[in-house]
Amino acid sequence: MTVVKILELVGSSENGWEDAAQDALREASKTVEHIVGIDILGFKGEVKDKKIVKFKAHVKVAFTVER
Repeated sequence: MTVVKILELVGSSENGWEDAAQDALREASKTVEHIVGIDILGFKGEVKDKKIVKFKAHVKVAFTVER
């Protein structure tokens, strides 16, 4: 039987939402093995002087539990 756990994260980037999601995945992969998927829950941005200065991606990362 395979068990999948879910980790919820927010990644950030100054370059775009795709980079923000990749940031969350990259950070998760530093301590979590067997990542099998990512679910993008939403996007947010910080605005300064009428421009988006930081992109944020709210994600769930799925990984299998190995014993």
